[in-house]
Amino acid sequence: MQTPFKSSQKLVFLIVLGCWLVAPLGNTPSRSAEPNEAGKSRTTPVDTWLAKRGALILDDDGSLQRGGKTIARFSEATKAQASAGLWTRSGKQNIWRSTWKPGMGHTPVASYRGINADDLVIEVTFRYGEMTEPWHHQCFRIAVDDRPEVTGHIVSAWANPNNDFIEQGFLLQHIRKHKDKTIIEDLLLDQQSLQVQAHQWYTAVLEIVDDEALFRMGHHVAYAKATQIGMPKNLVSLTLGTTWHEIKRVRIWQATSNSSWLSRKKKSLESRTEFTPHIHDYNRDNESQR
Repeated sequence: MQTPFKSSQKLVFLIVLGCWLVAPLGNTPSRSAEPNEAGKSRTTPVDTWLAKRGALILDDDGSLQRGGKTIARFSEATKAQASAGLWTRSGKQNIWRSTWKPGMGHTPVASYRGINADDLVIEVTFRYGEMTEPWHHQCFRIAVDDRPEVTGHIVSAWANPNNDFIEQGFLLQHIRKHKDKTIIEDLLLDQQSLQVQAHQWYTAVLEIVDDEALFRMGHHVAYAKATQIGMPKNLVSLTLGTTWHEIKRVRIWQATSNSSWLSRKKKSLESRTEFTPHIHDYNRDNESQR
């Protein structure tokens, strides 16, 4: 016949059993021990195609103050400034809203400096506002530059629904200018159709490896291969339209080539309309935004 536990023995047994149940099993890591490649809020980055992510250069989760002369510092080397347009918190935690009115000069721009890497993955979660004024337009651009060596943009990736400053659509462009803003070279590298809705959140991803650039947002895909894409880079900027736009998160990684790209390239790009890069001859009425 078994001897029942004494009350003191039963208490000890229950404590030991409880500790065993909450302990990790085997080699399963605890949540806090997991690598945090996805950044501070642990959201998973969008899968890359052309590139393989390397070291995280910066993760702008919106927690740092910005606007005007305020500089948001992520490290000794990397910082952001949103000096063009008006930038305010949208009322939602860590989401920044850009606005603009006639007479304010350049449309809203947020610049990320100290990005000293030629191969990059840039991921931005944002949304367009609605257009309620005759001077409103919706526009989103990621530009990768080499300042002050190059005036212009090594790669300019546009998700442009209706800004008439440049062709509408999902675009890749390269543009270099002299210091007096006269054009040295302006190439339209890709142009695809674009459909967007105000208030809907989008995540745009620009991948740059060697002389290739791949720009994606939802089902939209733009791609280019050009010698100019491989030029040195040190700055990333985001340019927005004249209605309100909101940015939730920006992450930038160093990148290397993705070994699976060559085998998946044809399949990945099959949704694109065939496009031949050419000298850009769009009739520009306003040079200030470039």
